[in-house]
Amino acid sequence: MYPSILESIDLNEIDYSKSFTDIYFSKRYVLNANGIKNNDIMLMFHSNRIVLLSLAPSHFFFKNSGEYKINFSVGNVDRLSNVVKGKGKKGGQALNPKSAICKIEYTDGTSFEVPCCMKGKLIEVNEELVKNPELLKLYPDADGFIAIMLSTIAISDATKNELLTPEDYLKAVDSTD
Repeated sequence: MYPSILESIDLNEIDYSKSFTDIYFSKRYVLNANGIKNNDIMLMFHSNRIVLLSLAPSHFFFKNSGEYKINFSVGNVDRLSNVVKGKGKKGGQALNPKSAICKIEYTDGTSFEVPCCMKGKLIEVNEELVKNPELLKLYPDADGFIAIMLSTIAISDATKNELLTPEDYLKAVDSTD
């Protein structure tokens, strides 16, 4: 008889201080996306090619205390209407690195778009951000992620290798302070 999956895990070896994304995703960073100062993006890569998109801790968004909402209608595309089907995720909206995933709109009338920073297809946007936009500010690398994207293995690996590692990101951010 085979041991159950729970019996095969040594619960004493789990680092409970790490989040799910810290354990299963490799974080990479884009500084000054689209040439905009402190428009810093965090992409979290999973080994299965899934990529979570969020804002990096150094993004100018985190310095603004104004009220905001997340709008997934950008240009003439409604990202909320994205529908994928099946194992191959057919039907996902095509993305290029400059494609805007959403717009963050402040009550004072200012706004900015969040680019996806990689080629691939949109699998899903985090609809919870429409109801609870504060998740983006509180948990950007967990429940506050903006979107889930998928790319080919070659594009995913190349993009991951081009972007800043957490160590390089910290050095770059520290040098600009």
